[in-house]
Amino acid sequence: MLRSLVPFLFAAGALAQTPPGSFAYTKNNLGAAFQNATITPGVWISPDDVSDQPAIWPSKKMQRDSRYMIIMMDLNIPDSDVTTASYYDTLVPGLATNTTTRVHWWGGNYTIENGQFVNSSDSLAEYTAPRPRDSTNHTYTLYLFDQPAGYVPPQAALDGTYYSQNTDARFNFSLAPIVEAVGEPVAATYFLSDEV
Repeated sequence: MLRSLVPFLFAAGALAQTPPGSFAYTKNNLGAAFQNATITPGVWISPDDVSDQPAIWPSKKMQRDSRYMIIMMDLNIPDSDVTTASYYDTLVPGLATNTTTRVHWWGGNYTIENGQFVNSSDSLAEYTAPRPRDSTNHTYTLYLFDQPAGYVPPQAALDGTYYSQNTDARFNFSLAPIVEAVGEPVAATYFLSDEV
């Protein structure tokens, strides 16, 4: 009986391209790879292999004349890293108990040319490599969103609030206003990493 369930469980798990229990959801896989590691949803990658921004590629279903946004987040930041007990109720919940979020990358105006995503604008949040400081697995999720004509990012992003790699403003980041404005992600993928 167990042997017959294994293919079913593997297939069911393979359908989700976002972490179980996460806010934004999609079944469509986003192709993404670092120089020494291709992302497979839910698989662990060494922090040593994620120092540079990943290459992202479109699926055949994606519209060649559309614009897209790419957002990468850590969904398991220990909340004690970013707040005090009296402010816990203001945190965006992470995946695990007592965690919140952090945006690692937010780029817009991506188009598809010659089978690759390209853009000609600065990131709203420059890519910051994951540097987990504990042995807990952090869940890093890359989301691809449609960027409809006329979409204007939140004022904080336009003001450069998230641009600096070291800014505390990147913690406690919510996807809710983005999903409300543009809909669920078109595609996604995620990986796990922790302190080596």
